[in-house]
Amino acid sequence: MKRASLGKIIFFTLILIGALNFIKLFDINSISTEKMKEIQNVVDKTSIGKIQVNWKDVAAIASVEYELDTMTKQEIEKTANLFIEKKRNQYQLKEVDEVIEALAYSEKQKKEVNAYLKYLNGETSSNIENNDSVQVSFISSIKEGAIDNYKENGILPSITIAQAILESGWGKSELSVKYNNIFGIKSYNWDGKSANISTREFHEENIQADFRVYDTISDSLQDHAAFLTENPRYEKNGLFSSKTYTEQATALQEAGYSTIENEAGEKIYSELLIELIRQYQLQLIDSEAQLGYG
Repeated sequence: MKRASLGKIIFFTLILIGALNFIKLFDINSISTEKMKEIQNVVDKTSIGKIQVNWKDVAAIASVEYELDTMTKQEIEKTANLFIEKKRNQYQLKEVDEVIEALAYSEKQKKEVNAYLKYLNGETSSNIENNDSVQVSFISSIKEGAIDNYKENGILPSITIAQAILESGWGKSELSVKYNNIFGIKSYNWDGKSANISTREFHEENIQADFRVYDTISDSLQDHAAFLTENPRYEKNGLFSSKTYTEQATALQEAGYSTIENEAGEKIYSELLIELIRQYQLQLIDSEAQLGYG
């Protein structure tokens, strides 16, 4: 074979490889919003009763295993279960690198997983970062405290953060700004300072009530954890035995943390918490916190 012909073969081979890589990248970037939501929903359902799996990690592995826009719910569930390990009767969360190693991926496949994770981390956070800077700032300000509370008491950080958002109006309520109370905890069984202010109960029913006053937001975070652990009704309703945000949100509602209702008189506290967690991807913080704390 002539040297010139060999050079052409090498040249066109490189062109083909580049084209295939481009197609792969195009496929990644073109995944539908509906499929992305489906992945999140299936991963969250698979996590119930076990441990909160990071849907982005699942999607990244699935991008190598299947065609993303056509993969089935069963395939998503199968991929999610790769991240769950049971040891000594406790569920533990695997990191994406552990799953990659177990699947014996090639260097090319590893690069595909990492490329998709990079894409997801940019694509799914950009809107919040650009349009909701107040929200991002509030979440960031209490994230570490929420993770610390989880490690000490088992209350998922997504739940702590969502409650703070809902109860304080993103830290802008009178109770939060003046009295550092971001969880709307009233003054029952409280020896500290109190403040009497107007609050809404049930469906748009306004009443006056006494609320706890704190020196700092950090004090409010710590007392929130103490309030939940010291009141037997939260343990009785499964708050601390629950491992995912949907279960803990339901437990809080059943234990009577809030009286909020819709027009039909139906309890909606858990629904509001779950909606916030999904909108701001707070369950990813749960996965972060649960690594090594099954």
